[in-house]
Amino acid sequence: MRATGQVLGTETRGRTDWGAWLRIAGLVILASGITAVVASRSLDASRLHGRLSVPPLYDDVSYFGDAVRWVNAFGSRGVAGSISDLLHHHAPFSTLVAATGFWLFPETYVGPYLVHAAIVFGFLIGIVWLVRRRPVLEIASCLVAAACVPVLWHTVTEARPDLPSGLAVGLAAGAIVYRGVLRRSTWSLAGLGVACALAASIKPTSFPAALALLGSAFAIRLVVDCIQAGGLRPSLRTALSVLVWFVLPLIATAAVLIGPAMVETVTYILLVFVSQRDLWTTGEGFWVGLLRFSIGGEGRFGLHYWFAIGTGLMLLRLVLASICGSAALRDALVLLVSVLIAYAIPSVAAIKTYYFGAMFYGLFVVAMVLNGCASAALIEELLARLGLSNEIRRYLLTAGRVLALAFVLQLFLRHVVVGQISTATPLSAQQQESIRLATERLWSLLREIKPQTPGPLYVGFSSPYPVTSATIQLYAARAKMNLVIRDELFYRSAQETGDALLRSEILVLSSSIQHTLVGPRVGDELIARMDAEKGLCLLDSMSFPDVSVRVYRRGC
Repeated sequence: MRATGQVLGTETRGRTDWGAWLRIAGLVILASGITAVVASRSLDASRLHGRLSVPPLYDDVSYFGDAVRWVNAFGSRGVAGSISDLLHHHAPFSTLVAATGFWLFPETYVGPYLVHAAIVFGFLIGIVWLVRRRPVLEIASCLVAAACVPVLWHTVTEARPDLPSGLAVGLAAGAIVYRGVLRRSTWSLAGLGVACALAASIKPTSFPAALALLGSAFAIRLVVDCIQAGGLRPSLRTALSVLVWFVLPLIATAAVLIGPAMVETVTYILLVFVSQRDLWTTGEGFWVGLLRFSIGGEGRFGLHYWFAIGTGLMLLRLVLASICGSAALRDALVLLVSVLIAYAIPSVAAIKTYYFGAMFYGLFVVAMVLNGCASAALIEELLARLGLSNEIRRYLLTAGRVLALAFVLQLFLRHVVVGQISTATPLSAQQQESIRLATERLWSLLREIKPQTPGPLYVGFSSPYPVTSATIQLYAARAKMNLVIRDELFYRSAQETGDALLRSEILVLSSSIQHTLVGPRVGDELIARMDAEKGLCLLDSMSFPDVSVRVYRRGC
């Protein structure tokens, strides 16, 4: 009998292990397929009316330039020197992603965007891990629903660290709060600390904000766990041990990744948020600014109708948890408070852009998934309390899961597979033409110009439109041309801007346009001044329906 029991036990365990592997493989394949669709549709949209419809522009191109220069210097620096240099970059993650993209697709600029599909895939796999104990139909619904949220599309259409950082930090915060931390193993806590540091380090300049969110979420989760364990005082020693095992790996990892460029990072934060704060702020009222990332323009753009769905799921969980007991209610409140912290951090800041809300968007998507699965589990518990038979409960729950999956699948088909994918940087046909023609013409002109004295050719720009100065710098880096770009955008008056421009040999001026870019609208005044300036000659003049461009040379 014992031998027979051992054989049966081995066979049962083998079948269970095989079933678990099939389940994991199926979910990974599903996440891969969803990622492929999202990436393909996002890149198609970008080619039509996004960044891929024009030469590289705005912030993305600065990371491309960093990647090209880093790769060009790799041979002379070696592996150790290149790693050290990479850690001193503004965003090492984005530099590495761009370099990988150029290595895979050396002749185009598609690569750095396509590589971001790996971030979307990683985010979906992270969701699978968070809700791994739920039925397959529920997990599949979560993956499909997440892929319908616009912020995941924009992660592919933008080659900058903001949105990947938001998704990673949101996933890390979800990993903290989705279950108790008091009884986790030391290795689990250390791994969580390392993961949080890695997520926060994707965008070093937002590290303080990410640390505030992750630290608050961990502290709230730990305090609630102590209360559930019998009180703060009896759990104090265990809580301190948990805190140490989480915090020390986080600090050590962050020190390695962010420490080398700490001075530059802090300097940049002070420059943008203090010295140049008036150039970036919109001047809107407190309440308008507070609502921007929820029901305002940024919230509608990044989350669309999923903000209403996610809020509804949060309320549903709170109602069900209040019926099921205090422990379930505490778990729901921990997640709710963490989401509110993620919302408050960008909302109360004086400077607001769509990208600053990435942390909130990422955690909101994770919270939507956790709340949906938790609500399903609470409904299952309530049905058991009603005394229904196992068979009836199973039919009801299966029917509910099938309906939920069918609902999100039709949304995915309508809005992702067939519908129009949005991009974070939409460009009109006129803007596309202006940017393409102006960039190509200016680059052709600069390639033929020789500096008056030995050394680099200095080129000053008064505006990032229609030619982004970093685009010319990128072209020069790839052509190994000795060119130095000066962005004279951060002055408060036309006089200061003009004086700064005259320090360059080549001056590129754009007319005054209505824009949301940094800097005052003083282009027309600058052009009038340079036309009358002695010692300057006009090299080229370009006119487009939305902007005019003048190129001058000093000392000709």
